Amino acid sequence: MFDTIIRNGHLVLEEGTVRADLAIKKGKIAALLGPDEPAECQKEIDAQGRLVLPGLIDAHMHTQAPFQGISPQLTFYQQSICAAFAGVTTYMDFTNTWKGSSVLQALDDRIEEMTESAIDFSVHGKFVEANEQLLDEIPLLAAKGCPTFKLFMTYRKEGVMADDMTLMQVFKRAKENNCMPLIHAESNAIAETAVDECIKNNTLTWRDFANSKPVICETEAFGRVAKLAESVGVPLLIVHTTNGPCLNIAQQAQERGQKLYIETGPHYLTLFDELYDDIENGHLAICSPPLRTRKERDELWDGIKNGTITLIGSDDCTFTREEKEKALQRDANGKIIPDFTKVVNGLSGLEIRFNLMVTEGVENGKITMNQAVALCSTNIAKTMGCYPQKGTLLPGADADIVIFDLNEEWVISANNLHSGAGYSLHEGYKAKGKVKTTLLRGEIIMDNNTFMGSKGQGKFIKRTLKLN
Repeated sequence: MFDTIIRNGHLVLEEGTVRADLAIKKGKIAALLGPDEPAECQKEIDAQGRLVLPGLIDAHMHTQAPFQGISPQLTFYQQSICAAFAGVTTYMDFTNTWKGSSVLQALDDRIEEMTESAIDFSVHGKFVEANEQLLDEIPLLAAKGCPTFKLFMTYRKEGVMADDMTLMQVFKRAKENNCMPLIHAESNAIAETAVDECIKNNTLTWRDFANSKPVICETEAFGRVAKLAESVGVPLLIVHTTNGPCLNIAQQAQERGQKLYIETGPHYLTLFDELYDDIENGHLAICSPPLRTRKERDELWDGIKNGTITLIGSDDCTFTREEKEKALQRDANGKIIPDFTKVVNGLSGLEIRFNLMVTEGVENGKITMNQAVALCSTNIAKTMGCYPQKGTLLPGADADIVIFDLNEEWVISANNLHSGAGYSLHEGYKAKGKVKTTLLRGEIIMDNNTFMGSKGQGKFIKRTLKLN
């Protein structure tokens, strides 16, 4: 006897969509049944002809991550509630690593912090230096189920930049231990020089922020780190890519056989740099890399359609308006005095990532629903080393399941999101498709717009890469 059968649904797999019923037993997908095939179960869920998706995965977010002197108030538990409403059943965050600290210890600390989550979770390490003691931690990180770690090519003054020698040393040890670096590709030399000029000339508007990190700032770092990784032969993921010149570099590398994986985020597909011209609210849109133009948006869709981009991550880094404005000064009339150097970088996005991909991509004929699921679940599970436990509806996988109504329309607003940020850069956006039910390992954690999960329900997911 099965524990649960989901009836009357259309199962969306990477390979295609099938009309079938889905049986669950002991938290796993036990069988795919023919429509209305007789089978005994303790409970039935009627999908009512809707789409049935594998639980979505967000492998790129930043929660409880102090930066630029600001500690965000959003907790992992609250973020996991956002995730449940979004159909996200597994998310991944990063260690809080600083110079002089152990990445291995930071991993243990992060896992402990994330145990309050109501959904499953995993962790990427973060390296900011590469002495022998830290390099020796890489096989230990992999053994603990953390075979991925991030390096920043900028933020020297903030103390988290990895220079080229650090990149090379980490790449070599990662190659030896079947691990994969994740890269934030922006040229520190270009960005820091531009910011210093802005400070010198007192040109500190939100628009000046965008100008300080132009496309070339990203492209230079992107091309350099891709070549460094190729010289070592290590697989590499470059996150939050924003433009065509970077994708051209990536496509050529992929055609040569380099294992180079590319991620972008939904904000670069839906938000544009004109937000920085809004004096009162433009600082809320400050993120790195900055928002680009519609031209770059079109280049990204081309990269998604031709397969250069295979992952969509929210890069969620939620700050309230108060947190965004904490270091800013105001004039005698209470108006904010623009100074982009005092605004913490980061946007919300985890809760609306898939809706934006469906509305912008599927509804406009740019991608299929199967591709949307691959970009937001299956490809991520495969690249991050947790497939087929996650990212599929095939028997044996965790019963992480989303029932999705493609026909429901709704309007995105801060009032119907759950992060507590108090604002949304997508306020008023008309979204197509709504998550109706989310199951984690066979248990309903969100149904009919009501959270039903519990604090601490999530489990740490150990990962092993299969990319080499």
